[in-house]
Amino acid sequence: MLWNSRKAFTMVELIFVIVIIGILAAIAIPKLAATRDDSEISKIVANERLLVQDFQNYYTSKGKNQWLTGHITDVTSVLLGEANCANVANATTLISPKTFVMCHENVICLSFTTSNDGNLTIADGLVTTDAICQAVKAVPASKSLSNQTYVLAGQTVTR
Repeated sequence: MLWNSRKAFTMVELIFVIVIIGILAAIAIPKLAATRDDSEISKIVANERLLVQDFQNYYTSKGKNQWLTGHITDVTSVLLGEANCANVANATTLISPKTFVMCHENVICLSFTTSNDGNLTIADGLVTTDAICQAVKAVPASKSLSNQTYVLAGQTVTR
């Protein structure tokens, strides 16, 4: 009978493997969380840029009459709230005059206010404690878009 042939792991080997897996998990989990946050920040900034383009394209192509009677789902597919994060804008929500908000976990990151004369004003949210919203404000692409009023029809466009 051979006593040297092994058919199972020893307790020391199992503990060693568990410790290695624990160390790898301790390194990987924060990296995954940071990647998820970066993804959320990028999504909000991209949606902000897309909304400006969508509003400009809609007003330019449809004109003031449809701007006043159109619905938000005709303008964009970006999910927006109506003045707060709880009420989602839908097919019955008129475009103007209205304040729409972009939220992260029920915190307003950005607000988009339309006016009857074809203007769109983008402002930062008022809550400054949300890390994602703070990071969005720090992104140069968002800084260049936020806290401005856009004249969607231009000064000389007439229909």
